[in-house]
Amino acid sequence: MVDLDAFVANCKAALADDDPTPKVEALIREAIADPEGLHAAFGERSTGKSLRDRIVYHDDELTVLQVATVPGLQSPVHNHNMWAVIGVYDGEEYNAFFEETADGLHQAGEKHLKEGDIAVLQPETIHAINNPIDRKSNAIHVYGGNLVTREGRSMWNPRTQEREDYEIGQLSEYTKELSGIA
Repeated sequence: MVDLDAFVANCKAALADDDPTPKVEALIREAIADPEGLHAAFGERSTGKSLRDRIVYHDDELTVLQVATVPGLQSPVHNHNMWAVIGVYDGEEYNAFFEETADGLHQAGEKHLKEGDIAVLQPETIHAINNPIDRKSNAIHVYGGNLVTREGRSMWNPRTQEREDYEIGQLSEYTKELSGIA
């Protein structure tokens, strides 16, 4: 089984580097090489299905969490305003990347992550995710800050494509709407 406490301690140690993402990426690569161990470790920690229930650790410098996406889940476009490293250990995660211009929001790329794949997101990344397969997908996410309380985060209204302040309750409503979840 993956030792999540040791994983968090190693991620915190990586924060001493000017760019901690290569070390965090290596730690995630090692962890996702043991998908059953991650399932077991997260199973011992998770108390429910909400994002907050899946947070393993968070402070002002670091957040570590498990992200489980149901089939067809589609998030609205959003940003994090901090670096992130994502490792898929079961299933798939499709990422669409965007840029905001004077003419509005435009897709600027994509990355389809499959089991064993990793994505490193820069602080300025704007993206949306979805689960393109017919079963639940699981990933470990590490963020260079507090994902819950980070100020200045944005999301884009899926009906108008207008930027809005990030609010977890509204993000959840947009996700349900986009995913066809009643």
